[in-house]
Amino acid sequence: MFPMGEQKHAVPQRPAKQDRFIRWLIGILCAVLVLAGIVMGWEASEQKQLGHVQVSYSKTPTLFVSGDYSNWLTFGPMNARLERYDIGQAVWTIHVAKSGKATIDKRGPLGKRNPLILVLFADNHHASREARQLTGVMKMLKQREHISTVNMVGHSSGANIVYQYLTGKAADKREDYPDTAKFVNIATTFSKAEQKAADRFPRHIQVLNIAGDLFGTGGDLGVSVKGDHKLGEMLAGRVDGYQSETLVGGISVIHYLLHQNPHVDRAVTDFLWQARFTPQTNYPR
Repeated sequence: MFPMGEQKHAVPQRPAKQDRFIRWLIGILCAVLVLAGIVMGWEASEQKQLGHVQVSYSKTPTLFVSGDYSNWLTFGPMNARLERYDIGQAVWTIHVAKSGKATIDKRGPLGKRNPLILVLFADNHHASREARQLTGVMKMLKQREHISTVNMVGHSSGANIVYQYLTGKAADKREDYPDTAKFVNIATTFSKAEQKAADRFPRHIQVLNIAGDLFGTGGDLGVSVKGDHKLGEMLAGRVDGYQSETLVGGISVIHYLLHQNPHVDRAVTDFLWQARFTPQTNYPR
């Protein structure tokens, strides 16, 4: 006989490890969906900024110099985007060893369609040393590669490297180095010594200064807008052409993402190559 009263049945329980795995899997899926949304939004912004642009072409190469602990991932993707939309051609990468010896990885000739050159330093966290090494690189470009004019783009301490080069030996013996036509500074502060050297900055160089302002907080979590725009005060009355732009936004204006920001791509394109809007979509290659 069964005992009188209500019969109770035990409900089988899932093992704790199984619950943790399910939660982990759901978390991963959510992260993937969020990341996919960010990438799609970024690509849509890229298409909006670069997909209806025509530019002026020339044989003047543009050198990209990035900051502390940088590598190809800093300016390499920007170069790839500019090439994808037929704005420029990513043709050379200059590798600078710790000793300062430079080697050039050439994908092809420079050509006449806005050649793009990456400069990568093995010792990539000593700006003053890199500036001296860059001086040697530029002399090599003039004497061995017969490059007479360049544009320069620097992010963070990469712009300090460019600035120190421009106000160093290159300011004394300009005939030994390529002429610099345009300089783009992205999110950089300058030391007192660099500020004092402003009178050595070549007057004829056209300058574009770009700063990031995260949600209107006054900086990009690395450099303040005020600190970045100090460059304008330093060069006031010392250069014939200076303009600045502050990008206000979200994650894409964080210091270490500015060089991946499509709005920065567009600002650089407008400044260096006189971008023109066209109704015809310039689909990526």
